[in-house]
Amino acid sequence: MQRFVDTARYNIELGWTPSAIVHQHAHRVTVTGRGDNTLELVAWFGPGRGPAKLPSAEALITSSAARWEQYWRSGGAIDLSGSRDPRWRELERRIVQSQYQLGCQSAGSWPPAETGLLGLDPWRGQFHGEMIWWHLAHYALWDRWPLAERGLEAYQRFVPSARALAQQLGLKGLVWPKSVGPEGRSAPWFGNQVLIWKQPHPIFFAELAWRDEPTRATMDRWWPIVEGTAEAMADYPQADAAGVYHLRPAMPPSEQGITYDTVFDLAYWRYGLDLAQQWRQRRGLEPEPHWQAVRDGLAPLPQLDGYYIHSPDWTNTYTERNWEHPDPVGVLGMLPLVDGVDPVVARRTVERISAEWQWDRCWGWDFPWTAMAAARVGRPDLAVESLLRESPRNAYDERGINVGGPCPYLPGNGGLLYAVAMMCAGWDGGPGGTSPGFPPAPEWVVRWEGLRPAP
Repeated sequence: MQRFVDTARYNIELGWTPSAIVHQHAHRVTVTGRGDNTLELVAWFGPGRGPAKLPSAEALITSSAARWEQYWRSGGAIDLSGSRDPRWRELERRIVQSQYQLGCQSAGSWPPAETGLLGLDPWRGQFHGEMIWWHLAHYALWDRWPLAERGLEAYQRFVPSARALAQQLGLKGLVWPKSVGPEGRSAPWFGNQVLIWKQPHPIFFAELAWRDEPTRATMDRWWPIVEGTAEAMADYPQADAAGVYHLRPAMPPSEQGITYDTVFDLAYWRYGLDLAQQWRQRRGLEPEPHWQAVRDGLAPLPQLDGYYIHSPDWTNTYTERNWEHPDPVGVLGMLPLVDGVDPVVARRTVERISAEWQWDRCWGWDFPWTAMAAARVGRPDLAVESLLRESPRNAYDERGINVGGPCPYLPGNGGLLYAVAMMCAGWDGGPGGTSPGFPPAPEWVVRWEGLRPAP
């Protein structure tokens, strides 16, 4: 069968039990069993032509069972059963079921939609260049990186459209979209462009790929992406009369409006340009002077009274804007410590946000985002509290799917896995020891294997 929508064409191949009753309608086909209790139906779908002969249902079931056995026998594992804190059961349930759900729905040959394969989300099920980090980054820490690489090939496919988008916006290099289809064309929603924190993601992914396999092949595959991404990042800020580079007005991750010099974006810009220069060094190149001038001249992260705030304009961060994504925690949590971030201010910020944020008005990945930050600033107690905080936005249903968004919300699951892996295996420059992101025994007894430290 073929499905046509405008110029798009999709092919579907079906195979079924010979005794089944088949009815073909104008826009659907129904296949019904004939009197017995078993109906075998095999479906193949894709943009090209399917196989000459579909495998049997029995062969697919056998193949699937072998795949899942290999999945569970590889990668990391966490055992919390020795803990005194009774919440260990719920946290472990979420960890195990999140691995299953993401192994089903966030391990394909394209980046996943926010809701995975569970239906249409508010972005019509498109690939999500903003949320791709939350869907795929955890695979690096769980030593299952090949599962991320399949979807990350989209960056290679989207280079022509990313270059065209950069030119359209008057920038050099590659500008990455937020929500797109297989052709890489940005969907016509203004948020696709004004949300800029998606731009450094591919540099972060390139670094995860390098940490997994530091070879010339990895460098050659990712360097064009790193270089083009950094070119656009260095071209985006504008210098004032004093030579300070400011991020142009944009929408921060919190999506509360348009403002400038947003706190997380400033930190992410620093980290992304730092990594890009490291990649130049690995290739035997000198630092790119314009990249360095922009990076060194970026505006300071906005703060007020010793706390990081959303932006210089949004001084009401903790009174009227203490909802949606808590951007200030991201500067030292998802990101490692970079020059320009004060760890003392970051710790105070995490403590205040944990106490004062409106956690019922957030999204599912805000809780692991805060847990990452709490772990890095030396508050493992707050890290666990963040992961298990009582909130309808931090709930996981009986399937283990986070429901902290406008739809079944897999970014929450991916964030959970990244956070707990980091809390177990640690992070670059961290305190060392066993499970530095968890409180000590006997309240939390954490056994783990096969995990990797976060950057």
